[in-house]
Amino acid sequence: MVVKFGGSVLEDGAAFRRIAESLKVELERGSRIVVVVSALRGVTDQLLGAAEAISPETPLDVIDHIIGLGEEQSVRLMASAMRAIGIDAVEVTPHSPSWPLVTNEAYGNAEPILKECAVSIELGVGPLLKRGLVPVVCGFVGRSLAGSITTLGRGGGDTTAVVLARCLDADELVLVKDVGGFYTADPKRVADAAHLKALSVWEASLLAASGAKILHGKAFRYKPEALKMRIVSIDGGLGEGGTLISGTVPELQVEVHENPVTSFTLLGDLISEFTVIPRVLKAVEDAGGAVLSVKGDEELTTLYVDGPADDVLNSVHGLIAQTEGVKAVGHAGGLALIHLRGRLLNDVIEATCMINGALSSMGVFPKDVITGHSSLHLLVNWEQRLPASEQIASLFEEGFA
Repeated sequence: MVVKFGGSVLEDGAAFRRIAESLKVELERGSRIVVVVSALRGVTDQLLGAAEAISPETPLDVIDHIIGLGEEQSVRLMASAMRAIGIDAVEVTPHSPSWPLVTNEAYGNAEPILKECAVSIELGVGPLLKRGLVPVVCGFVGRSLAGSITTLGRGGGDTTAVVLARCLDADELVLVKDVGGFYTADPKRVADAAHLKALSVWEASLLAASGAKILHGKAFRYKPEALKMRIVSIDGGLGEGGTLISGTVPELQVEVHENPVTSFTLLGDLISEFTVIPRVLKAVEDAGGAVLSVKGDEELTTLYVDGPADDVLNSVHGLIAQTEGVKAVGHAGGLALIHLRGRLLNDVIEATCMINGALSSMGVFPKDVITGHSSLHLLVNWEQRLPASEQIASLFEEGFA
């Protein structure tokens, strides 16, 4: 089991003592545990503020070294609390020979190099576990191939824990927060928000990208399919409850919708006339169509529809003719919808530019691009769907992402 404690639950010595007691319960059940800790609440911001106050031109590698000290402090406090109640804890900091996390040198937002991490974890953390010790590892911090200290950016502590669990082939990863998982809305702002017992990784990543601050989407990129991942509250036990997150984020999925698609573009302000859009969707459904994607602003709204184009057009037009402020509906058929999603699209703007360049070089010019979180909808001519999708897949296979 890999257990990670966030800064929101590391407030004082009493908190460290309570956490150590909860770890002892799991150890007595026979679990082998690796502990990952963040800096105490507010410490990283204090260190960053001090570094910037000294000089706004402090090099990024120096800043990373400074703010990483918060995690080292937590490691030493946690190991001390564990040893105080009889747990054989060992501190693992970037200066330890058993240090596990190897990254690139993108200071402030470094990425783990998985192949190197697997080797260092096998040679470093693995032997500690075999000796019956409990490693306590700095989250958020990495060490480059050249040996310099790096930090992993937002969600870095969770990323550390996921990479450790992945490379150790752990049975379970437990992320301990100040709330017991995901909810139907922010429980600190919505009184009747309900707890979600289970989510897929993709659903959790969408919520994270949409403002659910409990977990940063970066951590999901490294989760293997089989790893059991739970988010629990500091007030509960480590072995149960919380939100169970299953599955994995695909590297890249390229799917072509099986039927030709028609675009229906409505001229007018459907955003302000909020009662119009449900009626339009109902009109499409009544005509035997299925809406695959929607985009719009205060002047135009476009629906991409699978279904009988003429029937949908007449059904929608009959509604639009009765609607003030919506002036006309246009349509264009013979389109293919290519749906892309996966972690290789994490920087969706960069990915869009790369895809457009690759397609234009072969004479394919998308009619529209709709971006989402690590996902894209591309609309191209129907007859170009296969060469376009093959070109996109090969682009990412060649490593340009």
